[in-house]
Amino acid sequence: MTKKVIIIGGGIGGLALANLLQNDGHDVHIYEKNHQLGGRAGTKKRDGFTFDTGPSWYLMPKVFEDYFRVFDIDINTALSIKRLTPAYKVFFESHDPVTIQGDVNKDAPTFEAIEQGSGEALRQYVAEGDDIYRIALRHFLYTDFSRPSQLVKGEVVAGSARLLKLLATPIHSRVKSFVKSTPLQQILEYPMVFLGTSPFKAPAMYSLMSALDFKEGVFYPSNGMYSIIELLVATGKKLGVQYHTNADISAIQTNGKQATGIMLRDGTQINADTIISNADLHHTETALLPPEAQSYPQKAWDKKEAGISALLMYIGVKGKLPQLEHHNLFFVDAWQDNFKNIYEHKTIPKSASMYVSRTSSTDPSTAPKSHENLFVLVPLPTGVHLTEKKKASLAEHFLTQFGIAIGEPELTKKIVSQSLFGPDDFTARYNAWQGTALGMSHLLGQSAMFRIPPKSKKLQNLYYVGGNTMPGIGLPMCLISAEIVYKKISGIRQPGPLAKIIGKQK
Repeated sequence: MTKKVIIIGGGIGGLALANLLQNDGHDVHIYEKNHQLGGRAGTKKRDGFTFDTGPSWYLMPKVFEDYFRVFDIDINTALSIKRLTPAYKVFFESHDPVTIQGDVNKDAPTFEAIEQGSGEALRQYVAEGDDIYRIALRHFLYTDFSRPSQLVKGEVVAGSARLLKLLATPIHSRVKSFVKSTPLQQILEYPMVFLGTSPFKAPAMYSLMSALDFKEGVFYPSNGMYSIIELLVATGKKLGVQYHTNADISAIQTNGKQATGIMLRDGTQINADTIISNADLHHTETALLPPEAQSYPQKAWDKKEAGISALLMYIGVKGKLPQLEHHNLFFVDAWQDNFKNIYEHKTIPKSASMYVSRTSSTDPSTAPKSHENLFVLVPLPTGVHLTEKKKASLAEHFLTQFGIAIGEPELTKKIVSQSLFGPDDFTARYNAWQGTALGMSHLLGQSAMFRIPPKSKKLQNLYYVGGNTMPGIGLPMCLISAEIVYKKISGIRQPGPLAKIIGKQK
C-alpha cells in the first residue's frame, strides 16, 4: 500500500533511503533546511575553484556498488570511479614523509624500512582487519541487532565473540602490539579521526579501517565527491521523489504513539504516514519532538560524546604543489596530547594534526591553470565558539605549520582564495549537536549494537537515518543506514546488502 513518507534532511542517508522507498511504491518527500541537497557532502564554487565541502575519501566501494545495483546502476561506470595511486602521503613534524600506496604488498617494505619486522606486522594487521571487515559486512553492518536469532549460529557466533573482544580494547593498544614506531602507529590510527573518535578511546574493532586503506584501496569519482549526491538525486527524480529545499522544519507533530506530520518554520503543516529524520539526531529529539515523544531527551545526551568539531578551509593557491598527493595527512609529535586537548580539555591545540586534500592533482578542472585546490580539515573540540577573526587567525597559524612541514614556508602568501567553516557554522547550517563536524563519536558505548537504533522508542512510525544511528559515521555507513531503515519499514529480515536480497521473501 502506498504511504506518504516525509524525510527530514537531504543528507546522503536521507537521499538514499528516499530512493529505496519511492522505488517500493511510496510517495516520498524530502524537506531540506538548506538550498543545497547533500548535507555535509556539499560542493562550493569560488574564484574559479570547485571544492567538495565535506567527505572526501571514497572507501568501501562494494557498499556503493551494492546500493546502486538495486537501481541497475553501475556506479563505477556512471561516476568513472578510479583508484588513487598513491593512496595518500603522510607528513610529520620530525620524520621524513611516508607515501602509502594502498597496496599492502607495496606498503610492507615501506613499513619495514622504518621499523624492523613491521612489514610482516602490517600484513598480519591488515589480514586480520580484512577478516573483521568481511564478517561485519555479512552479518553486522547491515543490521540493527533487533533479532538475536540472527546472531546465534556458525560464523556469526565466532564473529560476535571476536567483535566483543575488539570492542573492549582501545585501538591504540591493539596497534602498538603490532608496531612500536610512533609514525607507523599514527598511520594505522589516523582513521579514528574520521570516525570522530580518539584512537586512545575508539574500539579496536575499527582496525578494519586499515584493511580498507591497505587492501581495498582509496578511490575517487572523476567529477568529485558531490557527483555521488548528484547521482542519488538524479535517480530519485526519475523515480518520482519530491525535493523541497529551503524548507526549515520547526516541529514533528504527534498524536499519542504516532508521528502525524511536520510543521515548517513558516507555519505550514504537512501530514504523512511515516516520518524519517535525517537531521541531526540531538536536534530531532530535543528540539523537534515534544517532551513526551522524546526517546532521547537532553539528560540522555549529557551521557554521550560528540565527535570532533573542525575548522574547514577551502583554499585556492597560486602555483603548483607537486610534493602533495590527492590525500595528505600531517601528524604532530604530541599525538596523544593532541587528542587529550580536543576530547578531554576542550582546548584548541597549538600544534594540530590535520588532513589536506589536493583535488586539483586528480581533477585539474577544480582549479584555474597553474593553481592548486586545497581542502584542509583541522580537528577541534566541540562546544567552542570562534569569531570570524579567530577563524582567520587559526587558519593562518595552521596553514603556516603545514607549509613548513611540506617545505613551503611561504604557503599563506600564495593564497588567492579562502573561505572558512567552523564549529558555529556546523551548528547554524546543520543544527549540529555541540557544533560537531561528524556527529556522535564511536566510543564503545556508541558503537555497533550500542549505537542509537534507527527507530523511535516512543513513536511507532518515526525512524532515524544517517551517521548518528547504526552503523555510524561516513558516506558508506550512511548508505548502509538507509538500507537498514528500508528493511525495517518493509519487513525484510535477511542480513546483508539489499542488492542480494531485494525482491526475495520478506
